[in-house]
Formats: sequence, C-alpha cells, structure tokens
Amino acid sequence: MSTNQTKSAPDADPRAVTSALAFFRGSAVVAGLAMFVLIVEMVLKYGLDNDVLSWWSPVHGLIFMVFAVATANLGFKVGWSVARMIVILLLACIPFLAFVEERRVVREIGPLTTASA
Repeated sequence: MSTNQTKSAPDADPRAVTSALAFFRGSAVVAGLAMFVLIVEMVLKYGLDNDVLSWWSPVHGLIFMVFAVATANLGFKVGWSVARMIVILLLACIPFLAFVEERRVVREIGPLTTASA
C-alpha cells in the first residue's frame, strides 16, 4: 500500500488525528490480547471440554466492536477508503497480525500527528 492511502490527511486536524490514533492503538492492543484469551477459551472448551471461560466470547466480541469503531474513527479522519478499514479489521482476526498492523498504522499515521505540533 502506498502513501496515497492518506490522501486527505494533510487537511486533517493533527490533534484529532492524535486522539484517534491513541484510541486506535489502545483498542488494537486490547483486541490483540483478547484474541489470545479467546484462543485459550476455545482450546479449553473444544479440546479439554472445560467451559470455565465460556463467558469470554461475548466480551471479546464487544472488544472487537470497540476496535472496529476506533478503526473507522481514525480511518475517516485520515481519509482511508472503507476497503482499507475492512482490510485492517480482517487482519486483526489473525493472531499476532493485530499487533503487526497496529505498528504499521502508527508508522504511517504518526508523522501526521506532529505536522503542526
């Protein structure tokens, strides 16, 4: 993906982008960690017939919805396409890639937060 992904970013308010990026970063890390708890829950449930973490699936779903909102919030502020936002959400469904994608987004968007700071 090239630099034209943030084509309307120069018009974006750096303070708004900074806030949206912080929300995105926090929710990405929490969603990534929640994915690992979900994996443990699935191994326990389907591999060991233990329902001790059966309550975690809906919690993980809520966490992922917050991440989706954070992705849309940042994406609309920096001018991403809806397709780009969907790709980010799909990558977050793969363990470890949530962290990789979060770092890539921070590298891409970070300079926009200091544009007029």
